[in-house]
Amino acid sequence: MFKLFQKKSGAVDPQAKTENSVLGRFWRREKKEKEEPNKPQKKTKISKMRFGMLIFIGYRNLRSSKLRSFLTIGGVAIGIGIITILICLGFGVQRLVVSEVTKNNAIDLIEISNRNLENFVVLNDENIEKIKNIEGARNVAIIMETGGKVYWSESQTDSIVYGTNKDYLGLSDVKFMAGDIDGFGAEKKTAVISYRLAKILGFSNPSDAMGKEMEFDMVLSSDISTEVKKDTDSQRGIFKIVGLVADDQNTFLYVPLTYLKEYFGVSGAQSGKVKVDVDKISSIRAQIEQMGFVTESVVDLVNDINSFFTIIRIAMIVLGSIIMSISAMGMLNTLSVSLLQRTKEVGILKALGAKRKDIFKMFVFEAAIISFLGGLVGFFGGYGVAYAINFAFNVLAVRNGRDTLNFIYIPYYFVIAIVVFIFFLGLFTGLMPARRASRIHALDALRYE
Repeated sequence: MFKLFQKKSGAVDPQAKTENSVLGRFWRREKKEKEEPNKPQKKTKISKMRFGMLIFIGYRNLRSSKLRSFLTIGGVAIGIGIITILICLGFGVQRLVVSEVTKNNAIDLIEISNRNLENFVVLNDENIEKIKNIEGARNVAIIMETGGKVYWSESQTDSIVYGTNKDYLGLSDVKFMAGDIDGFGAEKKTAVISYRLAKILGFSNPSDAMGKEMEFDMVLSSDISTEVKKDTDSQRGIFKIVGLVADDQNTFLYVPLTYLKEYFGVSGAQSGKVKVDVDKISSIRAQIEQMGFVTESVVDLVNDINSFFTIIRIAMIVLGSIIMSISAMGMLNTLSVSLLQRTKEVGILKALGAKRKDIFKMFVFEAAIISFLGGLVGFFGGYGVAYAINFAFNVLAVRNGRDTLNFIYIPYYFVIAIVVFIFFLGLFTGLMPARRASRIHALDALRYE
């Protein structure tokens, strides 16, 4: 802030006499008029204050009250920083959770099943063809599930028997330890078994089970096999192991559905997957459900996750609004005090020809400087703190043998929102003091004590 008068005598600051400034020129003109009263003097007038001068005056005023300016800018920075940290962590954790959920469940897949007991239907050839004819459905793969037993040498164990095809294994992203998906179904009497099933059957090295022929029993019901005349029946078959699935928790085997259809009369399945166009997923699900099937999609889970984090974001917005309201009041107080201390300066500038809009701009630009510096420090400081939290978490994860995670994410529209918010923060907090300053009469300002 310009020091216009000395505190004791009210005289012009002697330093202004030698400065090449508006006040210095004003003092020299006054002195010359006293020395040569009869000689016409050239009138000094400020026709328009330059933009650079407005910025310079605002900067000088902030420097003249360093502690007050530091606290005001710090308040804005803390508010913006806290909001940035919350947004980084909130969006980052949401993105991480959604990524983990959709990692093994593609967003363009629909799970279908016949769990609707009020209208029991089966995924037979007729219904499969109807689903394939739905616009947007690109691939349909089904799976039949039943209980059974597997026999090898003198060992036997209960197991789940799945009847399916390569398309389903591909859509389910089944991981093979031995063999591959191309070998499944190449011959009719083939099967893929789980790692645990091979261990239970007596193979110390599960890979040794590859190529072995085994027998199995499977339970058939009237809803999946047309050849069953009563509720349930049991039939025995044989298969050759062509693959090993990386699952050490469950005992199961995959058998080609074509084999079960031909030798066991299987005519339908209980569930399946449909690969669809993402933009048509809602309409496809509606049409499948009209057929009596139950549909599920990872989209449902993603929507639930997004709804939960939407509530979290609303809470963060409320908290951020409270913090920024406090910061805005601090800025308003700083500018109001600045106006009181600079009243005489405003009067002298008006006496020299400064216009109301120049005074108005001067205070608005001062508020803009505070909000810009506070926003800049707050944004990068908040991002730095969030990054440090993520880094510390990963250090602990590595020490405990866990995978590292990145849960820091800032959407581009948040950056735009911060810029817009900083702009309006400076504008609105500087608006009232600027209007008051611009309306002060020059004589009233010069008489102000």
